[in-house]
Amino acid sequence: MAAAGRGKEESMPLTASRDALLVDGSDAEFRALVHDMLAFASAIQEVRNRLGQLIGLSGTQYTILTAIARLTETRSELGVNQLADHLHLSGAFVTIEVNKLVAAGLVSKAVNPDDRRRVVLEVTAEAERRLKGMTRVQCPANDMLFEPLTAKDFRQLRAITSKLAGTGPRTLALIEALAPERLLAEFAPEPTAPPPQKSRRTA
Repeated sequence: MAAAGRGKEESMPLTASRDALLVDGSDAEFRALVHDMLAFASAIQEVRNRLGQLIGLSGTQYTILTAIARLTETRSELGVNQLADHLHLSGAFVTIEVNKLVAAGLVSKAVNPDDRRRVVLEVTAEAERRLKGMTRVQCPANDMLFEPLTAKDFRQLRAITSKLAGTGPRTLALIEALAPERLLAEFAPEPTAPPPQKSRRTA
């Protein structure tokens, strides 16, 4: 009969070492958390893409347009850098996507009166029409996506994800520092010798 699992001497090493991430010295709960978060991240990405399609946009463009519309309700001026910070994206990437929305007639850019090197972003009337029209699908979709949460769960999740949202860039920088070649040396493919050249026959 096959063994139910690895022997103790064959146990896999821990994938996290902070005490806060371990339960009784095991990373099993941490691994389960990561897998659940991956499943939810995949779901929320697909939902975002589908909602964007409803108004003729990509998921990213939909997110950026929605953010501009909502943020400008409470801010007198919204620039690219402020928008990028809010979405945890690079300013260069947001600039490219905003320019696409400008070309589509959904976002307007005006020169910041206090700093002419910066622009102020606003959604157009057409963007407002699309965003308002899609709420009949968007609202019930969001309710369903977060259906299991109580009000207390929601507040806790909001606080936790706010802490986690900024750890990605630092983590990628750490990986780059620990493995600058992006492939651990012991797993690099063996160099292959060039095939022998065939000798030419003379007549």
